[in-house]
Amino acid sequence: MSVVLKEVRDQKIELKIFFEKFAQKIVRRFLGELEKNLENEVLFVGCGSSYNLAFIVSQYFERILNLRSKAIPAGEIAFNKAPKIRDRGIAFLFSRTGNTTEVLLAKEILKSKGYTTIGVTIEKSSRIAKESDIPLVFPVEESAIVMTKSFNLILLTLMVAADELVGNSLELYKELVDYTEDFFDLAEKVVKDLSVQKYEHFVFLGMAEFFGVGLESALKCIEMSTTFSEAYSTLEYRHGPKALVGEKTLIFIHKVEDMNEQEKKLKEELKTLGATVVEIGESGDIPISNDWRSAFLRTIPSHILGYEKAIAKGLSPDNPPHLSKTVVL
Repeated sequence: MSVVLKEVRDQKIELKIFFEKFAQKIVRRFLGELEKNLENEVLFVGCGSSYNLAFIVSQYFERILNLRSKAIPAGEIAFNKAPKIRDRGIAFLFSRTGNTTEVLLAKEILKSKGYTTIGVTIEKSSRIAKESDIPLVFPVEESAIVMTKSFNLILLTLMVAADELVGNSLELYKELVDYTEDFFDLAEKVVKDLSVQKYEHFVFLGMAEFFGVGLESALKCIEMSTTFSEAYSTLEYRHGPKALVGEKTLIFIHKVEDMNEQEKKLKEELKTLGATVVEIGESGDIPISNDWRSAFLRTIPSHILGYEKAIAKGLSPDNPPHLSKTVVL
């Protein structure tokens, strides 16, 4: 079996196990430090998938905790191209392998500005784990070049952290992880029924946290299948990008609360232009809660799509061209 396919399928079971056994234990390692820094700026820093992860977490932390939150690509901090960064605060530094050059350089700059650094990784022996003020090493084994299950396990845990800090119920997370296996099977059926070989253009639309999901979904399809893939905030797609829509375009819309009418109008408009449209969310083609907390499951359809498209093109999703697991400059 393909390595990446195995790790994609692992999520059917591992998300539930992780939530029950590890998520809240990991949260306790940094919750106190986060609580002390709520009046300061909280930064979320990463590259590639880790930046997309930082973006979603930043959006959710600001929504739930009402704090100053910002996601920044690590390279912009590493090479002093980011807008002014405040002195003092807390910075989450995301690097799956823990050795990404830009993230390590960003860490040094942020430390010099008085930031408490939290290194988020799955590698205990990595530099980010050893050199951060608070290492968050997730007990996840992932060997594929393409980041899949670790993205969602980390996202689930950090969203839980925000809700824990303000005393929100975690019941919806329990319901969502209990639904994971069914959601995966539904997504797989929808994707396989699409005959993905005929599509040459993938688009992922969503708002706020779900825009971050779209960014990551598009990246998965690019990495695994080298297919032209894009992501936009849902209603922004009308403002220029729809010029590329045609019969070979497959569009996923991530549904959100109180947007049924707008999403319906957009779907019909895109279908008249020749696109195939799949809705992810309540009453959608792949049903799931429209609550922002469902973000940790919503990349799964793109994992399946990227894999299926790669196989249809005769490519190996385990060996994406020009890519490596760690970018070292």
